[in-house]
Amino acid sequence: MIVQETRIKASSGHQAVSRHVLSGAKNEAIRLISGSDYLLKDWMKEARRENIRYGLRHIAFNPSEPMSDGQLAHFANQICLELGADPDRMTLVIHQKDGSTHGHLLLPEWQRDHVLSSKFTWQRLEKVARLEELRLGHTLVPGRHDRAIAKALRETGNSEAADKVAALVPEDSSARPVSAYASQARRMTERQGFDLPAARREIMACWEKSGNDLKMFCCLLAEKNWRMRPGDRTDGRRDAHVIETDDGMLIGSFTRLTKVRTKEFRRLLEAEASRPSPLDLRPVVRRLEQQERRHRQRAERKRAVKDLIWVPPASLSVLDRQRLHEQGRREADAIRKRLPSIGSLRSQEQFSKGFGIYLKDWKQEMQAARSVLNARHPLERRYGPDSPLDIQSACMVRMMKEGWSRLKQAHQAVERARQELDELEARKILFSRKRRLSQAEEQYRQALAQLAEILRYLVQFILYHLGLSSQKPDPIQCPVPIEREVTLQDYLQERRELLQTLLDEKARRLWIKDRCREAEHKRARMIAEWHAERVPECEQAQQSIARLDRLHRLSWSLPEDVRMEIRDWKRQGQLQMALRELVRFYDRGTPVSPTPAHRSDVTRRSQTMALRKKTSPTPSLSP
Repeated sequence: MIVQETRIKASSGHQAVSRHVLSGAKNEAIRLISGSDYLLKDWMKEARRENIRYGLRHIAFNPSEPMSDGQLAHFANQICLELGADPDRMTLVIHQKDGSTHGHLLLPEWQRDHVLSSKFTWQRLEKVARLEELRLGHTLVPGRHDRAIAKALRETGNSEAADKVAALVPEDSSARPVSAYASQARRMTERQGFDLPAARREIMACWEKSGNDLKMFCCLLAEKNWRMRPGDRTDGRRDAHVIETDDGMLIGSFTRLTKVRTKEFRRLLEAEASRPSPLDLRPVVRRLEQQERRHRQRAERKRAVKDLIWVPPASLSVLDRQRLHEQGRREADAIRKRLPSIGSLRSQEQFSKGFGIYLKDWKQEMQAARSVLNARHPLERRYGPDSPLDIQSACMVRMMKEGWSRLKQAHQAVERARQELDELEARKILFSRKRRLSQAEEQYRQALAQLAEILRYLVQFILYHLGLSSQKPDPIQCPVPIEREVTLQDYLQERRELLQTLLDEKARRLWIKDRCREAEHKRARMIAEWHAERVPECEQAQQSIARLDRLHRLSWSLPEDVRMEIRDWKRQGQLQMALRELVRFYDRGTPVSPTPAHRSDVTRRSQTMALRKKTSPTPSLSP
């Protein structure tokens, strides 16, 4: 399965990707699994509102074997879990083209409270693809990051999948898979009416037909009105060549389109440059004569060295002895190359079954100890690294922007209600004065209750978000129930100074900054206490790692019988017994306090020996 990722800027809008995904003209069928065009537009608005550079993440995946819509949807959910995205907020579209299906997944960069992860996404997406192929039993598709994927799978304990992925890694790192052209180049050529995949197939056919001959290949390109020329780069790849049409439209790089390695292409260029004219055979004759002369000289030197073997050593000169020594070293190296190589831990199938069990248990023990050392407090994972207090307070003020406006409006409503009540009380003669006065008092009481309710919610939300309170804030109730008015009025009366502080923008920032500082101190204290409590456990884990490393690389200072005993336990798959034997050797000089059961056994044995001495006759001492 091939997975490709593209990040779409918020300034570009969603129209282009929406047309391509939801209404592509070249597709036989388009099935919308989830999402819509309106959601794409709304996600772009969210990105612009949060001042984020990218608004959408477009992930296209094309399986090498047929997959159902349900399997493609399951793969999309796995991608969401890997990137930390909400699976409920995605747009998934299935395209059917030429009888096969592929998927398009669109995710919002802004995930309500964080930005979508973009760290090593190519490697992570390839890892999800390899795991999905293993789950479905499909043939594994080699990728550019198989070595890193295998390492990550081993660190998570999935050794079986890691071995299968590691088998895809080529011995030569320069032979990793490379895409023939980028998706952007394909879209550009499509807009110009040029079929880039078809052109690539024709170029591959021309290269196979040419028999790796650059001159023949250029002639075949000229028949299709194409040409190959040196590229415009001036850096380390200045000898790269590109293929273009006669009117100057770029098709792509020669090495990408033909899958020829750069090293091999340079060799072909050098061979083409050094190739003499077919009419002048003198350089060819000179080269053959030089080869023949070198071959004859080499054969004479070998014959002379072989003759030195039968000469008595005393009659040999220093130069002859040195030549014999070098000849023996070369022959030893040649024999050593033919001998079987030492086994690697990456291919455990060449070891015995018991030793494989030992390696598996050793890795599990090592991973368990390292997970203890790498453990983090939940607050560290939730809040991450500490940021300056000014940034924290600014983020809190920005989060509560709507709350501040509602608090200010509620305070203004209280002021207006109080002013109307004072005006009614000041009037002496007014028809139905008592009824209007009671209505004004009711409005004033309701305004006070709403102001206290909003103030209560803001304070509880800030304290809960910063971790200073474990109580989740209750939602705002407007209008306020009558039974809560008295309680809220008392709450407002107790927090008059806090209300004035929150209404003033400068004082409000200082108050929030103090709360952020208090929350930061509290988190630091809790994290420090948590790490202090885990010191014995971490020390035990470090000791376990040291013992496992010592067991894995046995020192040559160990006695031969101890090393052989440990080796036998390893071959039998007994990790704990091997560790016990190693610890017993290193702790042989340390006094060991007996356990209660062992102490009682020793006491019972000593009492039995004393009873035997009393009952047995006393032997006579020899002079």
